[in-house]
Amino acid sequence: MDVFEKLRNRVAVFDEEFDAIFPEDVREHSNRHFTSVFIAQQATAFLTEAGAKSILDIGSGTGKYCLVASAISKADFTGVEHRNYQVEIGNECAKRYGLTNCKFIADNILNIDFSAYDAFYIFNPFLEAKDPTAQMDQAVKVGLKEYDIFSNYVYQQFEKMKVGTRIASYWTTKTQFPPSYEMVKSSFGDTLTFWIKTI
Repeated sequence: MDVFEKLRNRVAVFDEEFDAIFPEDVREHSNRHFTSVFIAQQATAFLTEAGAKSILDIGSGTGKYCLVASAISKADFTGVEHRNYQVEIGNECAKRYGLTNCKFIADNILNIDFSAYDAFYIFNPFLEAKDPTAQMDQAVKVGLKEYDIFSNYVYQQFEKMKVGTRIASYWTTKTQFPPSYEMVKSSFGDTLTFWIKTI
């Protein structure tokens, strides 16, 4: 039974076991940059419980969140990532394991229209733009200017969404969400937070 069969059958899957599906050179970044299986399960339950059918992962990396989520939900999951090679890894994993409700696109977040989605997952995707120690590689050059541009764009897109839109956020500051969103619950010392647009 592979990790996806285990997830579908509600069998516990540990991160080290799941991360083995990825190439070793990206797997070494798991502790800092990959969503844990448990967090992905919690986030997906919140995002889909009100009927969201199309969910965007902002800064998906190699795709761990979307891959886990697509195995435990019938919703469609899209990850956007600016590193082409990580998008290729995510799509290859989705294809290899028959996850037809999961895909990854290589693009700049500034080109993404959020109105095409019902709900969102965000795990501090622009950290490397302001913290050099967070850079996985030198494939993308970013800095404080890009951090502000990307964060402001996401904020503005969130503001445009309809009432009832849900966001699951991991290690993301509360100031990145418009006041039209209410944090309805949190876990792990407020590192995992759940938001709903109320006005």
